[in-house]
Amino acid sequence: MDTIQFSVHEFVTLMGILHERVRDGDGVPASSVWHKWKARYKEVDTQLEKLDMMDRADMLFDGKIKFADVPKTDIQEIMTLVEAHAAHEQSLIDDKDPDADPDELEIWQTLYARLETSLDWEG
Repeated sequence: MDTIQFSVHEFVTLMGILHERVRDGDGVPASSVWHKWKARYKEVDTQLEKLDMMDRADMLFDGKIKFADVPKTDIQEIMTLVEAHAAHEQSLIDDKDPDADPDELEIWQTLYARLETSLDWEG
């Protein structure tokens, strides 16, 4: 088990992906981090909604969320989400989409590398 730290932006994005799957009827497994972290996600989302644009941006990119004792299976689930989101960001760049942002892609690639290192430490 490991401790994982996310920026608020990373956490809200990942949980938002899972929330969309639940909302759209695709569902998530009973063992998903969605069920374990949903209350924290809703709390953070509520906090963000109360902030003005500048404070929200500060919280998203400077704020941190930490989870202790995260099992390997949860880290693997998160890595799958991160990998898919990084692929989405890369496709925006490849398609020269106006929303494409190489810095955003780098965020997800860096998070993936951190998670991968975490798994390597666990053995």
